[in-house]
Parts: sequence; structure tokens; C-alpha cells
Amino acid sequence: MSASDRDSGWIGTSVDPTATPRAETPRWTVRGVALGDISAAGSALVWTGVSLAELFTPVEQALALAPLVLVPLGARMAARPRFRGLADRAHAAATLCQPVGALLVTLSLVVESGVGAAALAAPWVVVTALFGLAGLARFRDRLLAASDDGTDDGSSVLRALLAPETLIDAGLGYATVGSVALVLWHLGATFRFEPVIILLTAVHFHYAGFVLPVFTGLAGRCIGPAGDRVYRPLAGVVLVGPAFIAVGISFSPLVEIAAVGAFTTAVAALGGYVALRVAAGRPRFQRFLVRVAALALPVSMAMALGYGVGAFTGNPPLGLTLDTMVALHGSLNAYGFGFFGVAGWRLSVPVGPGRVE
Repeated sequence: MSASDRDSGWIGTSVDPTATPRAETPRWTVRGVALGDISAAGSALVWTGVSLAELFTPVEQALALAPLVLVPLGARMAARPRFRGLADRAHAAATLCQPVGALLVTLSLVVESGVGAAALAAPWVVVTALFGLAGLARFRDRLLAASDDGTDDGSSVLRALLAPETLIDAGLGYATVGSVALVLWHLGATFRFEPVIILLTAVHFHYAGFVLPVFTGLAGRCIGPAGDRVYRPLAGVVLVGPAFIAVGISFSPLVEIAAVGAFTTAVAALGGYVALRVAAGRPRFQRFLVRVAALALPVSMAMALGYGVGAFTGNPPLGLTLDTMVALHGSLNAYGFGFFGVAGWRLSVPVGPGRVE
């Protein structure tokens, strides 16, 4: 095994990819409990209180759930076992800053939008950028390990690109787009779009950009370091789909409808695959929660595809207007998929690639 293999901890592992690690304590703990878990539990109370006080709009309510609860839990699960080198340092810094950043984001959604609200949301950009740096560093290390494995056909690099860990790294990176979009929305920088589209972009990249790739990566860990022949193409679409949809919305209706069609079809198939293939091997209550989340995806994606077709043709099927999508598609993604999916995986976290010290 080469030095790069040992440093990456990716190639040559004999660790059971479905087990929950009992070692590798996180960098930040309070009486043995990970800071990410403490942050998510405390912030869930904050989210509940603000929601009961009716200080959020429905879109803001779904958005706030991500930085307060889903991101700290997802980032915590991503780093089991702990990252190494630059990835570990960036992840540790982001984890330490996350509780404050999430609370400030929540406050920015409660006060009136403007420069002050943008300033409150800006620290969340720093937090997500640090998580993104951790993902980028891990991705670089895996590519270096794959390119040094001695094969010349490029298959190792391709497997590295579509590995479950790459999905998790992408999720850590995509969240930055969502945080920047939120700041732009507060500043009124809409770039010819309706303001609600910028706000929905922030929501999109916290859920389709962060939660979905992390959920997919955790499911892939249950299969193995390289996934399988069904998982890999679905994972590939999840990996690039949010970016292509954003490009289509910004520049080309044809690209948008093609990207939405491919993305929604793949994600719907992924939901069925996880429910039938992956969840079956998990503990009972986790199996139930993961299946609930996975089966929410085909319904949610059918709505998204219908809305996309309607936006392109000017004739939305079944009355799928933007308001309807916010109420139904958004709620199903945030709570049916996002909350149940993250909570389900947290019950027994699949192990990442083994580390050879």
C-alpha cells in the first residue's frame, strides 16, 4: 500500500461498511457528547419555539430547519470516523462555529430583510465555506490515492468520482451556494429573478444540495466504498443535478427541463432503491425512518417534474403553481425526507472508509 493510500484511508479497508464506529471520538465534545449533536438538539428547541410563535413564513421555516438541525447532524455523520489533515481542521472549525452561525441565520429570517439581516446571515457563509473546504480536501486526497493505485485505465478515478464519500463531500460544498443565496436575498440582489426564486435557491441548496447528497452517501456506505452498479449512476445524477438545474434556470429553459427531468427521475429511483435495497439491512426503527424518507422522494420528485414541465409549457399539470409547490413539495422535502432521513441515519451511523494508521 502506498503512502497516499495510507494517508487517504480509502483504499484497502477491511472495515464493515454497515457498522457504527465505537471509537474515533469527535474533535469537540461536551461530557462525551458531540458538539454537533448538542447543537442540533438545542437548536431544534429554538426552531420549534420560533415556529410556534409564527415568526417564520413556510419557506423560512423549512430553510431554518437546515442550519439549525439538519446540517449539524449531517456534518457530524459525515465525519465518522473523523477526517484527517486539512479536512479535519476545516470540519472542526466549522463545527465549532456552526451553533452561532445557525442562530444568527434564524435571527436574520425573523427581522426585516436588508443589510442588517444580510450581516446576520453572513457568518453562515463562513461556516458552510469551511465545511466545503473539508469536503474539497477529502475529495482531493481520494483522487490522489486513486491516481496512484497503479492502474492505467482510469477506472479507479471513476470509482473515486462516484464513491459514496464524494456525495458527502459534494453536500458539504453545495451548502455554501445556499448560504450565499440567502445573503443575496436579504440584500435584494435578485439578478432579474423574482425575490422568492432567490430564497427558494437557498432552500434548494440546503436540501437538494446538502441533505440529499449526504443521505445518498450514507446509503452508499452501507453498500461499500464504491457502491454498486445501480447506486453509481443514480449517485452521479445526485452529484451534478443541483448544479445543472441552477445553470438551466439561469441561462436555458431547455437545459433546465432536461436537468430537472434527469434529476427527478434519478432521485425517485434512488428513493425506491434505498427503501428496498439499503434500508432492509438496517436496525428496525432506523429502517422505518429511512424508508419513510426514501419513499417521500418519488412523490416529491413527481411534483417537481410536473412543475418543471408546467413552467416550460405554460400549462402546469394538476394546478402545480409555485404556491402549491412551496406548500406541498417544500414541506415533503423538508420534513418527510429531510428530517426523517437525517434522524433515521443518526440512529446508527454507517461507517465511512476505514483508516489505516
